[in-house]
Amino acid sequence: MNGPTSPPLLSKSKYMLGLQCVKQLWIHYHQRELLPPVEPATQAVFDQGHEVGAWAKHLFPGGIDLNGTVAIDAALALTEDALREGRPVFEAAIRHGRCLSRADILDPAGDGNWDLIEVKSSTMQKEEHLQDVAFQLRTCEGAGLRIRRCFLLLINTEYVRNGLIDPSALFQKIDVTEEARALLPAVALHVEEMLRVIAHEQCPEVRIGPHCQSPYDCPLQYHCWAFLPKPNIFDLRGGGKKAWTLFDAGVLRMEDIPADFKLSGAQAIEARCHRTGEPHVDVPGLRSFLAQLQYPLQFLDFETFQPAVPPFDRSRPYGQIPFQFSLHVVPAQGAAPIHYAFLAEEATDPRPAFLAELRRRIGGEGSIVAYNTAFETGRLRECAEFFPDFQPWAGSLLPRFVDLFAPFRSGLYYHLAQHGSASLKAVLPVLTGTGYDALEIHDGGTASREFLRVTFGNVPADERARVRTALERYCSQDTQAMIDIVAALTGICGPR
Repeated sequence: MNGPTSPPLLSKSKYMLGLQCVKQLWIHYHQRELLPPVEPATQAVFDQGHEVGAWAKHLFPGGIDLNGTVAIDAALALTEDALREGRPVFEAAIRHGRCLSRADILDPAGDGNWDLIEVKSSTMQKEEHLQDVAFQLRTCEGAGLRIRRCFLLLINTEYVRNGLIDPSALFQKIDVTEEARALLPAVALHVEEMLRVIAHEQCPEVRIGPHCQSPYDCPLQYHCWAFLPKPNIFDLRGGGKKAWTLFDAGVLRMEDIPADFKLSGAQAIEARCHRTGEPHVDVPGLRSFLAQLQYPLQFLDFETFQPAVPPFDRSRPYGQIPFQFSLHVVPAQGAAPIHYAFLAEEATDPRPAFLAELRRRIGGEGSIVAYNTAFETGRLRECAEFFPDFQPWAGSLLPRFVDLFAPFRSGLYYHLAQHGSASLKAVLPVLTGTGYDALEIHDGGTASREFLRVTFGNVPADERARVRTALERYCSQDTQAMIDIVAALTGICGPR
């Protein structure tokens, strides 16, 4: 039994951290106070993964579930007992030396052999999945288990729910035995290195790099990137490899980007604005954009949730389910806007009522203005696919969409205070002086999580009412923001 001075174990999750960055690994063992609390968005991903894992267990009836057994020694003992029964085991605890794995599923394969199955909420195989499986394979075989094959269970996006969830159709099973075995020598070397790092008293020095954001955003970026000036080259929109090339050359500030460094048109505008300290305004281009707008203007915004496991008939894994819209209609130039809204009330499929109310409220003429129209038009196409009665109407809307994102994405307007972003929430303050700070809900991800919590969860009535009011204010702000941005651009360009 491990005492307080026993060398720490290297778990699968810590191994994966170490592959990304050994500095992050060391901090997890020695300076956990530097780790920020888990973000709600990250926790939602974890929760979704747990739901997917629970459905995967339905494929292995009669299995022994060790989930919830936290104490290591207890989990190891229970696993030994479970393996002797020759039934599928979920969350089996396997230890080899100082390595510890909790295998999602160990499935008996006959003659004392086992199949190792890793469940992922992803829709495609990734390199990090193979590294994950390889670490488990080494641990299991090192502990004396005979592993026949290794598999990934991934989400099948072609599955369409019709009635009860069919776990055999929800998942796709991929044999990754050969890929995992090919990684075993590297795993041994990585384990040796990581155990040395963990044992060291000093935190290793690791230069920031693309690994800070791959395969996952490191929660310690706030700490490791604190030396960078604000703004900096990583604010370069779509910078990617270019930003790292500049960093490697010692260029940190936007205004220090060499004039001959190859940038896209929008990036060059951004860099020039930081050198001059002046915003970029392409008045002819903005006038051309505004000329597309035909009254009555209909400013439209959707909010959606995107569950891994399809919650309703006629829905796919990770399908976007719209539950709310805001529609501001401006009948004529200078006229006061009329606001319509929809927010699903019941814990049922919101799409039929959503579509019906939108069809009732949106006019048959004029431009439909959205910010990044691909989102709203994509949702209309998806909904019409599953609800064909709405297809002719939805199809008639699509040619009328005008993307308010376009002039900012292409660089017709850029202000330093956008910090490289062309998002609605970055553009609104610089053009109007207003924003989202006074709202309880500030972004679409929070809106989705809060809607699910108060609609499908068990919450008091007053809490539900409060959140619904916050949701209505947030979505309404999105369409009001578009009205204000068009007004600001019109003011810059002069009367049409």
